[in-house]
Amino acid sequence: MFKKMLQVSSALGRGTASEEEPNVTPSGLSSPAFSDRDRIEPPPKPVPAKLPSFDDIYRKSTCKSATTTAEYTILKVADMVNSDDLHGLSPGARHSALMMALKAAGVAVEDMLQDAVQRQRVLNDNEDAQLQRLQEFEGSKQRENERLASEMETICTQYRTRIAAGVEEMERERDAFRDWQERKMREQRRIAEAAAACVAEDEKSSSNASVTHLLEKGVARLRESA
Repeated sequence: MFKKMLQVSSALGRGTASEEEPNVTPSGLSSPAFSDRDRIEPPPKPVPAKLPSFDDIYRKSTCKSATTTAEYTILKVADMVNSDDLHGLSPGARHSALMMALKAAGVAVEDMLQDAVQRQRVLNDNEDAQLQRLQEFEGSKQRENERLASEMETICTQYRTRIAAGVEEMERERDAFRDWQERKMREQRRIAEAAAACVAEDEKSSSNASVTHLLEKGVARLRESA
């Protein structure tokens, strides 16, 4: 019973030791262990930038028409200028038609010009804000790309080092094998010389004499004598 308990304890000890040992190659080098963090994550799908519409820009701005008729803005005038009713008219005739329409609606020309100036300023301010946002976005992405490029170079350097170590390891294995082959040849010559010394001189001079033949012949004699 005590002997059986010792065997179980020894088996458990060997199992624990094997679990704690790292992955080791035949040459003694630890093989790389890849975890989930080593996997390259796919880049996120690009989301197109959603820029605000002109109506949203006007609505969120402090641009307010000073006209007594709220439906009349410089945008309304722009629609009138590009309408089919005024299409083909000379600049003078178009101006007269617009003046008549504004007078009939009780809208002052100064109010339309002020509204135009305000909307132009709002658009320019929004452009500056969008440009600043774009520059900040590009700067952030550029810093991220530089960080990724640095990490990629570090990883490439590590892999190049491991590849070079693998090549050196193969060369050492080849050198060790060639050295073993040379020692094997010397060992075989030593065995052959010893075997030849055990054979009579007349048998050595035989035309079909060889180390293998002589050894087989010697073994056969031993069996016969036994």
